[in-house]
Amino acid sequence: MSVDAETSDGRGDVDDVVIRDDAGANAVTSARTEPAENEPPIRAGEADAAAAGVHSGDGAVHEASPPPPHEPARPVSVQEVSRKHWWQRAWAVLGVVVAVVGAVTGVIGVLPILFRDATTPDSLTVSLQAAEAELVSTFAIPLTADWSGFPTSATGCTAEQQAWLESTGLLLHERYLVTVGNRAAEGATLSLKDFRGKGEAASTPPQAIAVVCDRSGSGAAGMRAAKLDPASGRTAVYEQRDPSLPDNPLVFNLTPGESGDFALFVQSSADFTGELVFTASLGGESWPVTLPIEGGVKVPGLATQRLTVAGERLACIGSSECDPGKVIADLLAASGQA
Repeated sequence: MSVDAETSDGRGDVDDVVIRDDAGANAVTSARTEPAENEPPIRAGEADAAAAGVHSGDGAVHEASPPPPHEPARPVSVQEVSRKHWWQRAWAVLGVVVAVVGAVTGVIGVLPILFRDATTPDSLTVSLQAAEAELVSTFAIPLTADWSGFPTSATGCTAEQQAWLESTGLLLHERYLVTVGNRAAEGATLSLKDFRGKGEAASTPPQAIAVVCDRSGSGAAGMRAAKLDPASGRTAVYEQRDPSLPDNPLVFNLTPGESGDFALFVQSSADFTGELVFTASLGGESWPVTLPIEGGVKVPGLATQRLTVAGERLACIGSSECDPGKVIADLLAASGQA
């Protein structure tokens, strides 16, 4: 192949460029090209060089360097990727495990604090039931009753005598069995104290005396109980058999999980209507608690001295020298009814 350049103006400008193959046939005929301003004209013989090379700054044509061969990417196997990134996966798994263990440990540590069964005021349980001795009844008999009509008998308290007491007086409920407990599993001790009456008490002297009808044949001793006079404002105490000794106040302590019971003997020195309460305390906190007696408490005022049916006559309880007739007369006089 050869390149022929033809000019028409004699200035060296190329009007037509004809490219011939080896057989002399025309392969390509180019159109006239105009040189750019300030650009040197392309002379014959330079077209092949221009087609195959590049111009340098001095106008010479140099052969362009071929581009570097493209090296194909080397395939990476799954095993290589696994070997390269196993430590990254291990750290990721370890991070998840640490986070989960930390969260679980935190929850396990907090749950006992939030839900631990420690002693609170709600840990206290209280129940109560009447605890009168079997076959033993107590009646409040008005001081002004016709005592001369009381039946006599050679033995104990007969059915006839009990019938007189029932028709003349009021059957009393004086003894209560109180059951308390601390249902907490841990924590501090609950303290129960200051068992007392809360309500209204009459200001007049007692108008009745208690008479006990014991048909059990074993006496009316019963279980030892703390005595509570709701009208007096004083707290319940265990009375000593020896009058020279001070009475012991009723106090009941409950450690977590502990329960117990005690007896209360209620005898009022004046007519009283209200309820029986006590004070519960836990640490520095204290609050009042009402004993669950249905309908509350309504009791008549009774003389301190009590009587019992002893065969054919009445007798004073706790004193063999006592004369029941004289006791009743003195009470009537004190109340202005003699």
